[in-house]
Amino acid sequence: MHVGGDIMEQCACYIYQFNDLILHFSFITIPFAMAIHTVLIAVVAIYLLLLLFKKLRSAKVKLPPGPYGVPLVGYLPFLGRNIHRTFMELANIYGPIYKLSIGQKLFVLISSPALAKEVLRDQDITFANRNPTIAALAFSFGGKDIAFTPYGPEWRMLRRIFVQEMQSNGNLDAFYPLRRNEIKKSVRDMYGSSGTPVDVGLLAFASVINMITSMFWGGTLQADNGAAINAQFRDAVSELLVIWGKPNISDFIPFLAMFDIQGVERDMKRASPWIEQIFDVVIDQRIQTNNLLKGQATK
Repeated sequence: MHVGGDIMEQCACYIYQFNDLILHFSFITIPFAMAIHTVLIAVVAIYLLLLLFKKLRSAKVKLPPGPYGVPLVGYLPFLGRNIHRTFMELANIYGPIYKLSIGQKLFVLISSPALAKEVLRDQDITFANRNPTIAALAFSFGGKDIAFTPYGPEWRMLRRIFVQEMQSNGNLDAFYPLRRNEIKKSVRDMYGSSGTPVDVGLLAFASVINMITSMFWGGTLQADNGAAINAQFRDAVSELLVIWGKPNISDFIPFLAMFDIQGVERDMKRASPWIEQIFDVVIDQRIQTNNLLKGQATK
């Protein structure tokens, strides 16, 4: 409190000095000077409250060491293009755990197997929640999915459905022929491209997407229609991944989110319905197929 008292005394001294200064100008009337004085006191009071709040908050939370940053943007201007190298250099200076302010967000970074075990296994529930980006919030309707829902009953229900209904051994075994067919197609495509350069990354990505889509809608789609929808789904996922991976300044300086300076939220809201439309088409065809099979069974 002694430090806070010294700050208040200095600020009061500056206010009175400023008040005396503005009264020396002939064009400044006393009412106008009093108005300026009032505004200045309000600004200083807000500054003092924020400063004291920050000091009280930092006194309760013990944070690891870390580099100092620039006001408002933190350490963001110094990250450079090779972020992993910057993190490694900071770890060599500050140790295996350190804090880093990026914009208005405070991060704690770890770089040792022991700390990773502590966070990911021993204290996994404590660190289970994620801080979704603006793009993730726009895609998941405000974080309403298994990836970004806070840990609790709703998340446990989603996980139970995901594990039991989608990743059970029975379902994975049932989809084995589909996965095998897609791998055979990829091998044939690579064999047919003998003598020409092959983009292995693109081939692997296409193979995974084709396996996922085959598992999603199985035999619902006919060959030509299925190939067209698979191509649309692959293009939509590629665009979503580009938007997701795009650095967004609003993720680090939240008050800029309302302006959407880089258009990330706009692009995500434009691309997300594309995925929904593809699923709607497949679901409608599945319903029609089931109704047709039921009608044939009743005859």
